[in-house]
Amino acid sequence: MCTSLTLSKNHQPLLARTMDFPTTSPWQPIFIPRNYAYQPATSAALRHTKYAFIGGGRVIAPNIHLMADGVNEKGLACAELYFPFKATYHDQAQAGKLNLTPQDLIHWVLGEHASLAEVQANLPKIALVANTWHDQAQKVYPFHWLLTDPTGATLILEPQSLTLALQPDTLGVLTNTPDLANHLARLRQFLQLPATADVPQIQLAARAYHGLLPNRTIPTDRFIKMAILKAKLPQQFDNEALFACLDQVIIPKNDGRHLKNHDYTHYEMILNTVTGAYQFHDLNTKQHYALRLSDYLHQAKTITRF
Repeated sequence: MCTSLTLSKNHQPLLARTMDFPTTSPWQPIFIPRNYAYQPATSAALRHTKYAFIGGGRVIAPNIHLMADGVNEKGLACAELYFPFKATYHDQAQAGKLNLTPQDLIHWVLGEHASLAEVQANLPKIALVANTWHDQAQKVYPFHWLLTDPTGATLILEPQSLTLALQPDTLGVLTNTPDLANHLARLRQFLQLPATADVPQIQLAARAYHGLLPNRTIPTDRFIKMAILKAKLPQQFDNEALFACLDQVIIPKNDGRHLKNHDYTHYEMILNTVTGAYQFHDLNTKQHYALRLSDYLHQAKTITRF
């Protein structure tokens, strides 16, 4: 479930993604203001956002929101994606650490940091704990995260051990399990490249590829397909061309296997880390939102749900 990519348009970094995560409540654009008090599920103490952000989320309770992606007023952006069978969390809270559930991490990243460098510096203070979250009685969600900022760098957090560290994703594509290294190995094999081929060589081969694209909805196929589609985007492209790429990796709602648990593509989004623009396409309602973070910064203490 879920496909994401980063790229640059007119020297402005973008992050785009599909959201395929199964839910029974709708995803919608949500603005989170500065000084918003949020409560990590692992603690009775409230934390407060330093920076406002806008992104895709779900309303769990009147003052509880599950955010899946977003961009803050400093241009830091983050998206969470499903990472089953790979995510490793602490069994219990760790002394001397800020203990967070996976669902709390985006609030911490976007609400409390101005850049990738700040997240990198503060990540050793964090322990991801396998606690259930506010609306989940028995579930602990396995996530990994893609992050970018106005520098254009793309980093990912794949919690495969209890020691958390960001790693570069210079290809700028991420889906779900397996891990990035495994995805890159499969992409090299698909493009008939040696195991030693670096990312520029992969991108060159992807741009030159003219065969059939893998077409299953599984993460490994979506990773290969998006890597090739991204490589073939023209130098000058508009957001509609990028949405057309996302359209090619959606999980359709009319697939009978996915109807019962809502495991289909709920929305697509594109955000701009320089302008704070956030475009959200709701595939269920067919509503399109074109929002800009700066339009809501005056709402000092007001959450806005669109």
